[in-house]
Amino acid sequence: MTKNGKMSRGTSGLFSGRIVALVAAALLVAAWSPRGARAAEGEPDVGFMKVTLMPEYDSSSVLVIEEGKFADRSAFPRAVVFYLPPNVTKLTDVCSLSPSGHHFCQLFDIKKMPDKNVLNMKLPYSDFFIDFDYSPFKAAAKTGRDFTFPLEPNYNIRNLEVLIQKPYRAERFSVTPASAETVEKEGYQYLKYGFQNVRAGELKNFRISYFKQDAMPSVNSKYSAMAKTHLFQDYSAEIILAVGVVGIAAAWMVKRRKAA
Repeated sequence: MTKNGKMSRGTSGLFSGRIVALVAAALLVAAWSPRGARAAEGEPDVGFMKVTLMPEYDSSSVLVIEEGKFADRSAFPRAVVFYLPPNVTKLTDVCSLSPSGHHFCQLFDIKKMPDKNVLNMKLPYSDFFIDFDYSPFKAAAKTGRDFTFPLEPNYNIRNLEVLIQKPYRAERFSVTPASAETVEKEGYQYLKYGFQNVRAGELKNFRISYFKQDAMPSVNSKYSAMAKTHLFQDYSAEIILAVGVVGIAAAWMVKRRKAA
């Protein structure tokens, strides 16, 4: 700065250079932050993804099913990363689907973060199927439920469909944002949403509220196909692998004995 209060050319250039550097650093941090992240260059797009939310379906939690397919089948097998919301208590299936529709459950790794759970897995095929229990509230009789489900994709999604099931015996059922389409399936009412060209890191929040006189799920979990679940907390994928190896070995031994 000169005596008359004007900035000298050299100082001005240095100051401007620092501003440019700071702005560039800020943009770099924003680009790599998880909340506003974009899919890395070369990452495949998800061609279609459907997310189904089923509050108090077979338990006091929200059953969430995420299924879809990546657009480029030739990019697989490969490692992929999915974002799950916090308050996930049970993880039932982490699977890849073959072209013939067979489920191949995969080894996975979970990293817990303050605002999400990061699921790392390997997909042999481009199609995937994940379901888990999300527990943002405690169900009690004669009380209201009010919670938000954050949907944060880690990949660009060309077509995204969201279905939200109304629980049996639920009163004053409401979802924000509102849906213009309602569908019936197997005796249940669903609110349906459709989105196109969703960008990686583009957060979509669904606020769901309703009142129930009871704390019972929509179906009896004893007879539900989704009742058998694995605990999310302290879950070890290696245990499942070990059980599978032992089962294969046992089957092989039985086969040998029969042959003998």
